[in-house]
Amino acid sequence: MGFEEVSGKRGIQKVSLNIQKLYPDPKEREEFKDRLCQFLDSDGDNRKIINLEGELLIYLTECIIPNKRDKLIPLLLLLGNPASHSVRSEMFFSYEGKGRDHRFWKALKKAGILEFTKESSYAKDSAERNKSRKNELYELSYKSDSRIGLATFYSMPSGASGSEWAGVQGLRKLFRMKALKKILEEEKTRIERLIQKFLFPKGAVFAFQRDAYLGIKSPESPEYSLNEAKAGKLHGFCLRDDSNIRLFCLPPTRLIQGTKTLDLLRKFARY
Repeated sequence: MGFEEVSGKRGIQKVSLNIQKLYPDPKEREEFKDRLCQFLDSDGDNRKIINLEGELLIYLTECIIPNKRDKLIPLLLLLGNPASHSVRSEMFFSYEGKGRDHRFWKALKKAGILEFTKESSYAKDSAERNKSRKNELYELSYKSDSRIGLATFYSMPSGASGSEWAGVQGLRKLFRMKALKKILEEEKTRIERLIQKFLFPKGAVFAFQRDAYLGIKSPESPEYSLNEAKAGKLHGFCLRDDSNIRLFCLPPTRLIQGTKTLDLLRKFARY
């Protein structure tokens, strides 16, 4: 997998994935291409950011890691994979439904983790709101007790909901398990480098998805269980137990506005 920054689009990267290496068997490769057509047709934004060029799958993804530094302890919010419409809009959780402000940002504000200072100015204009929020994340001008970064464990986007091809489950259906395991190892290496760059020597990760948690947890940290995540019992360390990088697993973002998840966000924010 190859990653490169897209000029003039902060937080957006272009990814190249060699399908021939991923599927050495020509028959499996053709079967993948058939599934890819269904995948692309499942969401109106997919074909705007995902293309197959010969044997290279080219797509856009998102990751916001500020280069600026302050005295606050860094906190990485790690999601499963990007939503296609958010990548196209060039901002995490750009909107939901027919342009509503996404519940993710509302929950972070309620939990006291992150509050944007200018969001009320763009309440009815999602494009301006997204632009303003991204600028605040890079300039560290928001209100928070942490320095915030956002990333996804899987870089490949998919539809947000309402389809069998949506979310990480959609990636499993598209790539199938054998190929996805190869991708997982590449993505794990990428996230480990990001952790080294952004979080060391001390920081924390809030993981909101199973693979994101399992991919970076230390061997001694507990195994994943949705019920344990909902109960706030999944926490440990990233990569190894002596890393000083804390790891907290939260329920999926669809549950983020629930009272229990908000309580967990408030609790974990005191790490």
